[in-house]
Amino acid sequence: MTPTPASPTREELLDRWLDDMQVLAARLEQVHLPDGFPFDYTPASLPELEAALLDAGSDGDFHRAALPYLGEVLMDVCGGRWDIDAGTGGADGDPVVRPDPALGLPALSLTTLVDVALAEESGEVFAREYGELADAVTDLRRSRPDWQPVKERSPLDPIGPQPVPPRLRHWLAERETAHREWARGTTGADEVGEWDFSPAGLDRLEREVRTRYRTLADFDAEREGPFLQNAAWYLGQVICLHRDSIWVYWETDPQAPRGSHHHPDNPWSGIPFTHQPHRRQARPCDPLDTLRGLVRYGRGYHLGRIVDDIPV
Repeated sequence: MTPTPASPTREELLDRWLDDMQVLAARLEQVHLPDGFPFDYTPASLPELEAALLDAGSDGDFHRAALPYLGEVLMDVCGGRWDIDAGTGGADGDPVVRPDPALGLPALSLTTLVDVALAEESGEVFAREYGELADAVTDLRRSRPDWQPVKERSPLDPIGPQPVPPRLRHWLAERETAHREWARGTTGADEVGEWDFSPAGLDRLEREVRTRYRTLADFDAEREGPFLQNAAWYLGQVICLHRDSIWVYWETDPQAPRGSHHHPDNPWSGIPFTHQPHRRQARPCDPLDTLRGLVRYGRGYHLGRIVDDIPV
């Protein structure tokens, strides 16, 4: 007889939820929400989110995709952490927000909050919940003025200030030193100054890459070579200078916990990339892979458009 598989523990369900949050948030923004939705995690966006859910009706995928956004906005005022009620919500459990313990508030089921909004149809449920949490924080601060709610970090929080490890510092210095020779070898000595790190100049870089590499095999054979390494650095510098970004590098550590920046399964570990660590929902950019896209996707793929899509 085949043994019945054990039900996932609360910890396993919570890990699964945290792993899924970024995908759900991206799906919410790209699939479910109407054009023009601010997606800025502010309380002012909650009525718009509620209105979109009411318009969609009984769209279960939309409902679940909205939960990470809704929970993060609420925790921005009341602090706390994510948890899972394994006894409700079906096989995946019910994601809940546990406000900062100092507030003495019960866990808040976001699925229930969405159900209330759909049943009430007032468009005011989410904002009302936010207001009640804000009032609870204000009341506690009257007796404890030095207290502030504390929120545990989640996958949707900004990654925060990042160190510059020696390997990244060395790579950046090496690329900067090689830039003049790289530019001369690319366009000729009289045109070195035209590599001015402006977004408008990315068409020149695009032409160079398309001319040199006709196939992905050609590109991949020279990934670590001087031309592509400095081309990636140049593209990254344009992004950093004009798109409020910085260079980031996470050393790969086989002993790092799963889901951490440094785990070998993280596709961003072990490569220099650009990021906006102070922004929630910022999208990192791998300049080398972006250049590879010129070969992979053909003439409809342009560096200028990629850079334009990065928030200023």
